Amino acid sequence: MDALRPFATSLTSTEVSSYQRLTSEYESYCRGQMSKHFMAAKFNFKTCQRCGYCCLCYPCIPRPDEIEPASKYLNLTTTELIQKYMVVDTADCRIFFLRWAKEGQEDITGARIPPWRTYDRGYCILFDNETKGCRIHPVRPVEARIIKCWDSKTGKDKKLWGMNAWGQDDILKFLPDFNPKYFRTCRISPGLPPDSGAISAADNEA
Repeated sequence: MDALRPFATSLTSTEVSSYQRLTSEYESYCRGQMSKHFMAAKFNFKTCQRCGYCCLCYPCIPRPDEIEPASKYLNLTTTELIQKYMVVDTADCRIFFLRWAKEGQEDITGARIPPWRTYDRGYCILFDNETKGCRIHPVRPVEARIIKCWDSKTGKDKKLWGMNAWGQDDILKFLPDFNPKYFRTCRISPGLPPDSGAISAADNEA
């Protein structure tokens, strides 16, 4: 249970087992991807090598005040940015936040992500596979700036984590019609799909 989000307490034993399996499979997938990416940490480099590993396994989460700068940089309205590139997520079923979707999640952008789809494989939707860089690099979130794979000390200050900057009503500033109470049980589906549906585009690269 410790490896799962707090919403696991509202799930059936079958669902808990499914999420535990998904968590284990995702962690195994990310470990396997380490050997396929030119990570700075593996070669004792002290600068980002733009390998894309972080953007594949651990996409950053923007703070509320980092969303508007991103939309302006892309010449989009905030609403357009959310509808095109973001999903609504939660870590505790009480506070909801916006985060970048992954490639392959274009069908759910602008909406609440089904919990099992947080395990989808795929790079951050803003990662450019051709240039191996972030499409909003000059205005990228603080979380993306502080995480350095070659320095295990970075990223440990939870106050700097994007999701922890969100308050209970912040989601309504961006999505006034969003109803947190409706999703608070996290039972947005009677169960997981037969195969859990947590495989996406990046698996084809494995």
